[in-house]
Amino acid sequence: MKHYVNLKAAARWELSYDRCMLLPPPPRFPGLRREDFDVFGITDREPRRRAIIEAFHPALALLADDMLLRLNDAPGPEFHAHLPRLDWPKGYVPFCTWLALSPLPHGYQAGPQLNVGIHADHVAARLAWDTSADAFGRFEFRCRMAGLGETLVETAAAAGLVFRVFAASPWPEGSRCVFSSESDWDQSFVEVARRGVWWELGRQWDLPASFDLIETPAWSDAVAEVFLALRPLYRLLD
Repeated sequence: MKHYVNLKAAARWELSYDRCMLLPPPPRFPGLRREDFDVFGITDREPRRRAIIEAFHPALALLADDMLLRLNDAPGPEFHAHLPRLDWPKGYVPFCTWLALSPLPHGYQAGPQLNVGIHADHVAARLAWDTSADAFGRFEFRCRMAGLGETLVETAAAAGLVFRVFAASPWPEGSRCVFSSESDWDQSFVEVARRGVWWELGRQWDLPASFDLIETPAWSDAVAEVFLALRPLYRLLD
């Protein structure tokens, strides 16, 4: 599959930071510029795709550096960072972009991912699933039958996270939230069965209200807070 890029340059071994530091180094991520969100108003597919990549991917690559340093400092499989090419499937008209973190060096869409989503009206950090993935059914089964659902709720409550389900929507919206709850994981799966194409547990920053944060390096720390809260849960998934 060729519709993503493995950010080899973001591997923690290539960073110049002292790995023995007790405190994380300052973020490399510079923030997202609010004027760059204007690219979501471009109507032609290919110019829109190129503009989204040029506007956001350099900053997301630096955010990947920050996240890999934080996430890979504990035992367990190492995370790899991926940015999309936004050219698959053929004719796809991008309405967002993202940074995905997964232990899978290729084919990360087949399993759960720690995901930073960039949309015209919000940004988000979440544990997410493409609900068409074969493994999503096993994830639902474990939530319902093996006690994983209770762990989801405990994590959500401790970190202030929200369950959301998104359904497909005509372009330029691309997707729309059809379910949101701080605790009802069971109903989130009911909504997936009805129409959901994307399931997530995470934190969302609405725009333009949150620009004062996401324009700064401090948003890197906010994303890391979410991902570090989700990491123990992620390690339970296989």
